[in-house]
Amino acid sequence: MSSNDYSKYPDRGPAVFAVTTATLVLATCFVAARLFCRIRIVRSVTWDDYAIVAAWILAFALSFSIDLGASKGLGRHDENISSGDWNALRRCEYAFSVLYNPALMATKTSILIFYLRLSKNTQKVLRLASWAVLAIVNLAGTVLTLINIFQCRPVQAAFDPYNGAAYCIPLLTEFICSAPVNVVTDLAILALPLPVLTSMRLPRRQKIILIFTFALGIFVTVVDVVRIYYLEQAITQVSVSVSNSAEATFGDSPQFAWNASLSLMWSAVEVNIGIACACIPTLKPLIRRILPGMLVDPDATRTYDKDTSTDGNGSSNNGRPPTSGIFTDGYITPPPQAHAGDRRGSLVSALDFITTPDMNSNAQPADPLDRTPTVLTSATGTYSVIENSVYFGFVNMRRPKSMIRTSVRDSFKYCTVVTILFLLWGFSYGLLNQLNNAVASVSGMSTAETIGLSSIYFGGGYLVGPLLVGEWILRHDEHSRSRRKKNGPDQIGGYRATFIVGLCFYGVGTIMFWPSAVLTSFAGFMICNFVVGFALAIIETGANPFLVFCGPMDYAEMRLCLAQGIQAATTVLSGLLAQKVFFTTLDASGGTSSLVLLDVQWTYLAITLLCVVLALFFYYMPLPEVTDAEMEHSTRYLPIDPKKRSFGGLELRTWTLTLAVIAQWTYVAGQESMSIFFSEILTPNVAVQSRAASEEGGHTTDSLQPPPGLALSIPNYLLIAHTAFAVSRFLAAYLAYLSPTHPKLPQPRTVLSITTGLSIICGILVAALRPTNPNLLAIPVVLFFFFEGPMWPLIFTLGLRGQGKRTKRAAAWITMGASGPAFWPFVMYAIVKRGGSIQTAFTLVPALLVITGFFSLFLDLKRDARTLVDARVGAEDQSKIQDRANRDMDLDAILVARRRASVSGMPIDDEKTGFLKRFSIALSKGSSVLPGRRDSDQPATEHREADSPG
Repeated sequence: MSSNDYSKYPDRGPAVFAVTTATLVLATCFVAARLFCRIRIVRSVTWDDYAIVAAWILAFALSFSIDLGASKGLGRHDENISSGDWNALRRCEYAFSVLYNPALMATKTSILIFYLRLSKNTQKVLRLASWAVLAIVNLAGTVLTLINIFQCRPVQAAFDPYNGAAYCIPLLTEFICSAPVNVVTDLAILALPLPVLTSMRLPRRQKIILIFTFALGIFVTVVDVVRIYYLEQAITQVSVSVSNSAEATFGDSPQFAWNASLSLMWSAVEVNIGIACACIPTLKPLIRRILPGMLVDPDATRTYDKDTSTDGNGSSNNGRPPTSGIFTDGYITPPPQAHAGDRRGSLVSALDFITTPDMNSNAQPADPLDRTPTVLTSATGTYSVIENSVYFGFVNMRRPKSMIRTSVRDSFKYCTVVTILFLLWGFSYGLLNQLNNAVASVSGMSTAETIGLSSIYFGGGYLVGPLLVGEWILRHDEHSRSRRKKNGPDQIGGYRATFIVGLCFYGVGTIMFWPSAVLTSFAGFMICNFVVGFALAIIETGANPFLVFCGPMDYAEMRLCLAQGIQAATTVLSGLLAQKVFFTTLDASGGTSSLVLLDVQWTYLAITLLCVVLALFFYYMPLPEVTDAEMEHSTRYLPIDPKKRSFGGLELRTWTLTLAVIAQWTYVAGQESMSIFFSEILTPNVAVQSRAASEEGGHTTDSLQPPPGLALSIPNYLLIAHTAFAVSRFLAAYLAYLSPTHPKLPQPRTVLSITTGLSIICGILVAALRPTNPNLLAIPVVLFFFFEGPMWPLIFTLGLRGQGKRTKRAAAWITMGASGPAFWPFVMYAIVKRGGSIQTAFTLVPALLVITGFFSLFLDLKRDARTLVDARVGAEDQSKIQDRANRDMDLDAILVARRRASVSGMPIDDEKTGFLKRFSIALSKGSSVLPGRRDSDQPATEHREADSPG
């Protein structure tokens, strides 16, 4: 076939050549401009400049290998490539595979070194994060480069025809498995400087330049996602396992030159555009010489736009401190104190940040003896001398007051924001069962391995996450509160920091699903499930107590039940999405192929990007916090002292916390055991056959077709059960909303007792019934889900009541209670494996719920515990407690008034003269109308009087 005949066939080579060359030229221009600025104008070359030069050299070699490959057949089908071009093409492809990761590594290293120089002696978080990302970039880049070099054994087999035995890793698989590292580091590099940037007040023109600069950074991430898409398209034709077949070697896979051409092109675009973006921050001197009008207003004045000098309500921000951070000696120095009217002293140029810090020749370092209150005071980029003010971007946002003093309106706003996190949890949980079944089918996992996927999610992530990270981050500001220096940086900790850390871990866990799905690796899925569970446990450690305490105490149960109901509703929607979109290829026998996981991969990638957006949102969103001291003081409003000694000399609050943790542990164990064995419970006869198949090494998934005898498929029945689960939480939220004003309605502790008892009854029915029509068995199964729905939020809320200064630690322990599935599902599996029926194994579930019921029985039968969890405060008195003017009111006077009213039984009409008297009578009157409170008042009063100062 002559060379002229090749023009008749599809050829992507010209497009690959043109795009690669154009982006290389663009990167070359930016590198040349950077070097001109650094050598001729600034006359200072630093390590980030050397790194970018190394990156350009590698990018040039990488682009040259792609261009040469395009001239040798890259972009054509195998049958259209000349036999004389194959050797050169394979060498080009091998050269590309070796150069790609070092080029990216050098580019990102240059940017991160720049960040380190920028944050020298300030912005501790930025420095630590930059060092962490720098270590990840270089470690991952080195490992991946070595894998690429030694992709075949012997190495020669990767680029030359080799007649002997050769073992090769399919490099397309390696590229797509390493893609999450690139995405995560791209997003980290994009987000790291935002705290510094958004804390600056900028003129409109420089804001436009800043937005344009970072828009290019986003473009690099978009390019990486596009590259992943084309890698995925190519990998569908390539084996994902190590092979000794010549057809599996990199560069000699079937139709590799055609399938991989666009992914190679986009890889070059990613590297070249990344280099260009890394150079833009250093081009200010050149822009100032060529286009000075870009950086200076036309009237030669450096002033702010009117819209940036107000707080968003049209009022002047004269109280806003100047934030003219001056960059000298390679780091940010606090600006000298300036008068409010000194505009020039309060200006920060965007390009003063995004250029090399030591360029400012006119900058004068601040006097170290100048004890000005205007300093960089926040590790999160908040610059303020006003304690209750937060500077967000270009406007001031008032910092919210303490969480326990928020009004109903503010509580609704903040709780709505935090409820977004419950949507993530619900979506992840809704996919868990069906995704684990599909993964097990694709990977050929046994039943024990499938159970392990769920057990590691709860038993691993929820066991470690709350106590190891969640509690530490939530209380980190408390750890160093006594050592905090005046006007020093705020400690990183609290609810908002917990949300951000949890979202970061969650994003990493979801992006890890991508390589796990490509490799269909059991170990990869186990790690992925562990990280996702670990992250969600961290988020729940902060989110659940936030909803409990952010607002009036009377409606704590209502808030958490409502949020948990929204989470359950999201679980239903994600399960429906899994059934109708993700796993539609499941056939009647439950079989599936690896391609069924592709849509889930893109969904999880979208979740990763959403986690980054949410983390940034929570970074800037002012959320109320609460200190341990405030929580301890809040217990003094309760009608009984939580520290009162009870059984065995332990404090009352210790008993409630201990029983709440045990109740949560056994409840979640029973709930997940039901979910894991849901299919076997509804189809006990089919379960015997499935067990035999699993023992032979296979696994059968839940088919979308109804099994014999059932009217609906197993996934559909599970959707109905989850719907009942969600409905019950909404009903419990409504009852909790009515209970403060309707004492005759069941209180939350009573609702917990009722639902626990009915769940036990339904569990016994499931284990005992043997109906000839299996559809009848679905009735107690669905009712079991319905009654167990409100148990988690009620246990959590009641267990936190009266914990005082140890509330945050208690929240971590109760969240840890969700680790029950680490053990008990395997006990049920062992019973079935040893010959027992699934009904016999299921008797373990009601037994676990009996243990759960001890907590509600303790609250119902123990008078002091009942008084503690039923405490109510009237709406009028609650609003006055929330009033900022009353937050420093003498608590001892309140307690004395409350005791006097409690003892004398004085009516409200006789106590109109003061708030203290009316507040105490309201509390004592509320205690008398609720069941069981009258009897416990006197012991509580005696105990409090004994502890009160003389």
